[in-house]
Order: sequence, then structure tokens, then C-alpha cells
Amino acid sequence: MSYPLKTEHLSIPSTPDQLEVIDNVVEAMAADMGFDKDALADLGICVTEAVMNAIEHAHRDQPDLFIDLTIECYADRMKITVRDHGPGFDEDAVPDPTTPQNVLNLGGRGLMLMRAMMDEVEVRLHNDGTEISMVKKLVNSKK
Repeated sequence: MSYPLKTEHLSIPSTPDQLEVIDNVVEAMAADMGFDKDALADLGICVTEAVMNAIEHAHRDQPDLFIDLTIECYADRMKITVRDHGPGFDEDAVPDPTTPQNVLNLGGRGLMLMRAMMDEVEVRLHNDGTEISMVKKLVNSKK
């Protein structure tokens, strides 16, 4: 079992204006680790999706509820965990965004994008919310 070399914890209000703060922290930490521009873009998109899901679906635009974010930097990967304090959801009940009846919908692609862009994605339900953990492996180091 390995331990993170660096960890950052953020607790932010459920407002979209916090996305820039989160993106800046994640991008700075990932760039410092040596992630390339494509990986930085993937990380940014996935963190934004996870946080927006918490704001819109879990907290239903209630800014007084906080989202907890943990960023862990290991020698070979970054792990980002986003935890909300909403009612949770049934992952199997999320409509498939690739079916003909859903393909033109504006939303509903967050989990699909996370699974496509990250190396690992895990959704865990708790009594007091949902936790999404995403791992991006450091493949091409610039260092």
C-alpha cells in the first residue's frame, strides 16, 4: 500500500463560482506532478462534472451545503474524491446517454465522461451523501 506524497482537502459551498478555484488547485497540483496537457484537460473536465453533479443533483442548488474535495498525489497517479451531502442516487437508474432517446439530451453524460477519461472511477453511497473517487495515472511524465 502506498501513501500520498501530497494531499489537499477543500470544503466548498455548492455554487458554480467555486469551480474556478477547484480547477486551479487540481491543475496546479497535476502540472507539478508532470501530467501532460491532455491529462490536465481530462482532470479538469472530470472534476467539473463531479462537482456540478453534486451542486445540481445532490444539493439541488443549495449553497449552504458544502462539497468536500480531497486531492491525493502519489508517485504514479492522482486521486480525486468528491463527496456531497445529498440523498444519493442509484447508479443503475442513470439513463444511458448513448441510446437514441437520450443522445440529444443536454445532460446525463457526467459519469460516462468520467469513466472514459479517468483510469478508475468508483461511486460509493453513504448515509449522508455520495462519494465519487477518480484516479488518473501518470503515464507520460514531463520531469
